[in-house]
Amino acid sequence: MSTDEAFAELRGYYSAHTVADSGRNPLWEILDELAAAHPEWSALQLKTAQHETIARHFSPVIFRHVPFYFEMGVKPSECRGHAIEGNAGSWLYCRNSHLFRDANPLEFDQYRASGVRGVHLAAPYADAIFHHCFAYPNVVDNGLEAIYRQAEAQLANCATPQETEFISCAMRSLLAVKLIAEKFADAAEAQLAATTDPAVRRNLQWISQTAREVPWRAPATFHEGLNTIWLLFELCGSIEGIVSSLLGHLDLTLRDLYHGDLEAGRLTRDEAYDLICHFLILAQSKYDMDRPVKDSVNGLEMATTITLGGCDAEGEPVCNDLTFLFLDAHHDLRLNFPKTHCRISPDSPADYLARINRSFAAGRNTLALLSDEALIAAQVKAGKRLEDARLYVAGGCWEVMIEGCEHSAGASNYFNMLRILDFSIHDHAEVEAEVGLRCEKLDDARDFEDLYTRVAGNIIRAIRKMCHAIGRYGCVWPDVNPSPFFSACLADCLDNRRDYTAGGGRYNPHGLPLTGFANLIDSLLAIQTLCFTTEHHTLDELLSAVRNNWEGSEAMRAEALAAPHYGDNSTVSNALAQRLLKDIHENTRDLVNERGGPFQLGIYVYKETLWWGTLTSATPDGRRAGDVFEPGLVPSRLRRGDLTSTIQSAAALDLSLCPADSLLTLSLPLGQTDDNALAALERVFAQSGVGMLQLNCVDPDELLDAREHPERHRDLVVRLAGYSVRFVLLEPEWQDEFIARTLYSPA
Repeated sequence: MSTDEAFAELRGYYSAHTVADSGRNPLWEILDELAAAHPEWSALQLKTAQHETIARHFSPVIFRHVPFYFEMGVKPSECRGHAIEGNAGSWLYCRNSHLFRDANPLEFDQYRASGVRGVHLAAPYADAIFHHCFAYPNVVDNGLEAIYRQAEAQLANCATPQETEFISCAMRSLLAVKLIAEKFADAAEAQLAATTDPAVRRNLQWISQTAREVPWRAPATFHEGLNTIWLLFELCGSIEGIVSSLLGHLDLTLRDLYHGDLEAGRLTRDEAYDLICHFLILAQSKYDMDRPVKDSVNGLEMATTITLGGCDAEGEPVCNDLTFLFLDAHHDLRLNFPKTHCRISPDSPADYLARINRSFAAGRNTLALLSDEALIAAQVKAGKRLEDARLYVAGGCWEVMIEGCEHSAGASNYFNMLRILDFSIHDHAEVEAEVGLRCEKLDDARDFEDLYTRVAGNIIRAIRKMCHAIGRYGCVWPDVNPSPFFSACLADCLDNRRDYTAGGGRYNPHGLPLTGFANLIDSLLAIQTLCFTTEHHTLDELLSAVRNNWEGSEAMRAEALAAPHYGDNSTVSNALAQRLLKDIHENTRDLVNERGGPFQLGIYVYKETLWWGTLTSATPDGRRAGDVFEPGLVPSRLRRGDLTSTIQSAAALDLSLCPADSLLTLSLPLGQTDDNALAALERVFAQSGVGMLQLNCVDPDELLDAREHPERHRDLVVRLAGYSVRFVLLEPEWQDEFIARTLYSPA
């Protein structure tokens, strides 16, 4: 079957079932009646009833030219599990989400106001809807029946009614998924009688035979393995009401099935490539990729990610022929989604890096790189077993998690450190009262040490307030949206006899991603240099200039811009950056999150830098009110540095303190950066301690022309903020932001 036929069929269905066209899912009425008839049922019992109700009532959608079964037709095309009325799986969450505010209305309102006012992202206390990774290896290796038997054996070990309830509900949910797969088999079999096309008949026969058994039994072929992964991915949103943003470590999870098929003569390499192509188009088929970002659901961001390369649990390299097939298919199909994250190390094979860099050289900026050396060490330092740490993946954008062992909640509360500096300088008394903060002002600081202590103290107090709310009130998650099917497959939930939302997983971290890092360090260095080192200006003079948005103080602003800065690799800037990160880390180790685990630091942010920039007043680094500030570890664009110093400044930090991930985003000139230069840069990155590298190879003249003549550059793809998008579909302000990024010389 051709991917063109398959993609056309998929788009035909999904374009007719969009979020914009969806109303209240009809299954919600059935579920409402069920809840009304059983007011004594707990959230866990209601969720299990939701699974069973959806399983009984859904009508399978069979795509005749697609060699997989997965589409249940119970949520809109762009919905991956989001809490909307059109999604059957989000019924329980939407019914119970009022419990967040009920727990403490004042703190909830302050928490949400902090999101509106640019202090931090304010998803409801935790990322327990978004950015999950299903425990694919457990199901691929063992099948759901083995997991069911494991749950059944735990019944005898239950010590409380709550434990018995969880295990019983997990078993019922696993049986509901078995029924769902069997209904796909029935639907395919029903279509066979009226089908004469040989290719379609083969497809329907395969579905009718396989769905009756898989994933209840473990997949035995590469084809079955691919189907199992996508079916589980869809089930998260369709029945659990959570978004699975990752498809896992595919070239590891499916490696044995692929090589087993080749050795047994069941599959050729070309046939495997064809299956992979059909698998990869499933993600992009759900969106209208020609629609402008501003008119698209979630800004045309699918947050669907695959991980390739790296190592296995024993530390042995994973890169194999299957790795190259996935990279080739993604490149040949010219896909933006699924996002592809490539794990590398200093000794990654040259042909692996060459395959990766082929896309960059073509100006298709669709891949991102993950450093095994950095991220495995950070996971181990965070208390995770080495063999588990080696199984890390990252996504939807960059949130690191151990596949099959945890939900890392890495994208629910990006924290804006620069906004706290803003509160420390400018008069925002009403806003501070609204968000429940009171920042100590800097005016009468005796010396730089006093000033640093105030700034760091303000930041740490604001972080602790946010984390306190998450830990204390986010613990209602088990009463809002427990997930017995997801939990049954996640490591240790059955042994602990607890849902993952109640801390049943092997690890229970919550991400604490920091942003505004470079601008904050530069602001502190400017104050230190101008007011306490050279003493060219008093602190009052500098603060007055900043409060006046630098108007009439251009000479002083020029001095601020000339001060040492993050990214110059100087001793003073590196020392201050190291100190701030260490201080934040040390003062957040005692915090406990909503599932009883730690908060783990990261340095990254999504698209908030543009929005938060508009909310943030002028800062001492020379930045004016409303200007964008930098994401992750990239130095400020106000100071155009060199590539070597940029990487060395990031490498000077102890980024093993950031198991959630640490991000460096770089733009290089297209046509001036060959494969050898890219490979050399990637090997330096792999030894730097930085967790993730986002690369763009771009021609600045092409970007400018694309802004003026979009019709000439329809295929120009850039890596924006954790995802890739066609440049001409971006809003003008994002086009301007991207063009203004520092373009580094590869030399």
